[in-house]
Amino acid sequence: MNIIKSIPPPQDNNCFVSIDTEFFGMNKKQMHRPNSGRFACMTVCVNDEDVYYIDRQEDVPAVLDNLNDCVWCFHNAKFDITQLRRYAEIAPRKKLWDTMLIERIMYNGYYDTFGLEDVVRRHLSIEMHKEPQKEFETATEMTPDKIEYACLDALYTRKVALEQKKHMDKDDFTVWTKIDRPALWAVMNFQGFALDKDKWIALAELNKQRQGEIDANLPFNPRSPKQVVKWFSEHGVKLESSDEEHLLKVVHKQDGIAKEVAQQILDSRMYGNRASKYGTKWIKEFLEYDKEVPVFIASYNVVGAETGRMSANDPPMQTIPIRDTTEFRECFVARPGNDLLIADYSAQEPRIMAYLSQDKNLIQIFNDGKDIYIEMAKYIFNETITKKDPRRNTMKSVVLGMNYGLSKWGLSRREGIPVDLAEEYLTKSFKMFPGVANWMKKQQGNHKYVTTVAGRKYWLNSYATQSERNSLNAPIQGTAADMFKKSVSTLYQEWNFDCPFGVVAVVHDELVLDVPKHLSKQISKLLSDIMVQTAEEMCPGVPFKADVAIGSRWSEKS
Repeated sequence: MNIIKSIPPPQDNNCFVSIDTEFFGMNKKQMHRPNSGRFACMTVCVNDEDVYYIDRQEDVPAVLDNLNDCVWCFHNAKFDITQLRRYAEIAPRKKLWDTMLIERIMYNGYYDTFGLEDVVRRHLSIEMHKEPQKEFETATEMTPDKIEYACLDALYTRKVALEQKKHMDKDDFTVWTKIDRPALWAVMNFQGFALDKDKWIALAELNKQRQGEIDANLPFNPRSPKQVVKWFSEHGVKLESSDEEHLLKVVHKQDGIAKEVAQQILDSRMYGNRASKYGTKWIKEFLEYDKEVPVFIASYNVVGAETGRMSANDPPMQTIPIRDTTEFRECFVARPGNDLLIADYSAQEPRIMAYLSQDKNLIQIFNDGKDIYIEMAKYIFNETITKKDPRRNTMKSVVLGMNYGLSKWGLSRREGIPVDLAEEYLTKSFKMFPGVANWMKKQQGNHKYVTTVAGRKYWLNSYATQSERNSLNAPIQGTAADMFKKSVSTLYQEWNFDCPFGVVAVVHDELVLDVPKHLSKQISKLLSDIMVQTAEEMCPGVPFKADVAIGSRWSEKS
């Protein structure tokens, strides 16, 4: 390796160059934000040997200008570009290669680690030593060892990119250029989600209070496994463990005081966990201010799960409770003078399943504009129910079971119903949708990999117990993820409003925007149109519906 301490000269058009950055003293919880740490260096590899080392942040614009015609290669481009935007204007560009994201596109499910040291070992048969990276947390100046480490990062990134290019197939390239790369630029322009800070803190105190009130009425410490097991034994119930699974069995199968106490233990733990996990700790670690408005700005990962679904961390927005309470979502609000737009697809995964299976009955339900869950209930219960009927939620679980290969035992546990009844629901559902049953059987015969509609691979591990379930889940959840990402990136590309790009959260199958009130209806219409058009282009022949609610708090659509 030849280390050159200067700005690289202009490079040939379309040549691959790799770029890496290092910073001193960054906040670990906010490494996705350009507001902590101090510039240490930028390294650029332009060929098999030459790596340029730049230690002046003032030189960043000149470096990038000289590389403008090249394909920029990063490992985790989101981090480096976000930090480099402190010093230079970086517009969205097509000439971009992210070895981390591309490795995930090529090998999700096959490998489970995608750090630079992992891809270097796999593609180059070289063992990297990443220990020096930790030294940047406390270091204040570059040493020869740190310079060599930084330059090797750039050298290896370029070599890996060139190897990936050799092995990447057409589908991998399409997923990168049409879905993940455009989504990356959109993600880097997400805004912070405004917070009602006082309400958040008050909720933490309320959850502590709720836990204390329950604990005061219990004759033992609900967080002591020994005491819990002993109490139930004394009351005629044998517990193998005091964990949630075993306590839920007591709730579902026992009556009287045992059932009541088991539920109280679960509630106490739930409230305690909420108070501890979603309280002042989040404020301390993650809260920022945007023009005096308190906000959480999460780090969104373009590929955060093996299926291709996005994820968020620092803070982990997907973990915020929603299934049994909207209290936390009530704390997330629109900025002053703004509205929240909360969007999702109606029955997105069942519609994708209709396209993949080409089940005539399922497609007909959607073509007729009917509610899939009410139609299933009509067939299974032989009566018409309303949307407020709790059995409609049971039908959602049955559809989930079909999508994910949920067993009769799994459905029984999820819904708290007898196993034979769960089996009856599933059996009737497959009779109602024979095309789905045939598709499932065909999918479970795959032993190498399965793909989304867009061609994203999910490699199957035939030795894993989850393999058959993943063969069903991955094409459906992965297609849903591709659909959402393509919608977000299209919205970003068409954003011509006199306000920042308004996305503040993507959580599983929901998209949230914070936009000026006078634009909310116009943006809502654009978003709905984009979501429907994207879905119907991806799954032709199945009609899709996007719901967009306008409100002031996230909880107003749940």
